[in-house]
This record gives sequence, C-alpha cells and structure tokens, in this order.
Amino acid sequence: MSLDTRLRSVFNTVLELDKTLPDSALRYQETPGWDSLGAVLLISSIEEEFKVEINTGQALNMDTFSGAAQLLRELGVRD
Repeated sequence: MSLDTRLRSVFNTVLELDKTLPDSALRYQETPGWDSLGAVLLISSIEEEFKVEINTGQALNMDTFSGAAQLLRELGVRD
C-alpha cells in the first residue's frame, strides 16, 4: 500500500472524513474535525501507523495532507 493511501486511511479514520473529499482539500482548520484536538489525534495516529516521531515544529508546519505526506517522506518513510 502506498504512503499516500496509508496516510489517507489515517486521516479518514481519525477525522471521520467523507471519502469523496480530494486529498488537496484536506487543510487544517478547513477540514471538518481537523481542529487543534483533531491535529493532536492525527499526529499521534500518524506516528503509530508509520513508526515515526513528529516534533512540535514539524507538527505546526503539517497543515495540509500533502504537507503531512512530504514530512513523512522527509522522515524516511517510503512507499
């Protein structure tokens, strides 16, 4: 399973998203459920799924789906 597919699955589960929303529409404070609490839950779930640690600075910059995917790639996660 690709990184993007796995990440989208985490987003869908944590934020209880409508699966028809395109990845490009997923943005912090604009996506239902992706508020400050949702962000904490999302980061925790991403760390668990991908076996990585996301520090506070990285978390603050992770405000889109594509940003989250890019961060995971920077942390060494591969498809």
